[in-house]
Amino acid sequence: MRTIYRLLSTAIVAFHTSAFVTKIPIKHAFRGSKSIHFSGRKESDSFSTSSKSSKNIVSSLTNLVNFILLPFENSGSRSTTSSASHKKPPPSSPSELLRNIEEDYTVKNYLWTGDIHLPAFENDCRFTDPTLSFIGLDRFVSNVKNLRIFTDLLVEECRSELLDITLNEEEGYVQSRWNMVGDLTGLPWKPRIDVVGNTKFWYKNVEDKQGIEGVRVFFYDEKWEMPAGKALLQLVTPAGKQSL
Repeated sequence: MRTIYRLLSTAIVAFHTSAFVTKIPIKHAFRGSKSIHFSGRKESDSFSTSSKSSKNIVSSLTNLVNFILLPFENSGSRSTTSSASHKKPPPSSPSELLRNIEEDYTVKNYLWTGDIHLPAFENDCRFTDPTLSFIGLDRFVSNVKNLRIFTDLLVEECRSELLDITLNEEEGYVQSRWNMVGDLTGLPWKPRIDVVGNTKFWYKNVEDKQGIEGVRVFFYDEKWEMPAGKALLQLVTPAGKQSL
């Protein structure tokens, strides 16, 4: 979902500056990030543990991409996503929420498409990954809308592999473990994205305007099983040359 948005923001700008890629050592752009050489099971990288340089890079590029696309976004009619999505009832139970989330991976390929079951999320849901954190379902949908323009052009043979999904009713969250894999053949150096991560969908009991009770996600907490700097380096590294 948001993972590919952050990574593609980097790729898009890299594409427009590709003439300089061979002249500037990439490692300097990620100076200060965690070491990318490791073995065995990785510790998850979260917003609180990822390097400041990775956050700054992604934040700047994301803002740039949104700024470039803002005139196109404003030219069309834009409805409020949150109000429209909440005309549909929320998941009736934590088990139904789990099924909705599972389908987002297995049917909608949401790590690449951003297509989530919107009625399962609160309007003011907080979305967090190792590089960015923001509040608002409308902002999430706007980000995804911008993303699709580029994924359709740059990406092929992409998939969202759901490795595991569990429900913890005692603490109130659904947790998924996933693998996002895809080839950006639309870029000259044809990088390959291969990121494993896990996401906790923290939910709470709600009652919609029609009096229908259910649950909705109020906090989306995504972590990657690699340093954020390593994930970003995949975007500027030709497939087959990425270190393990």
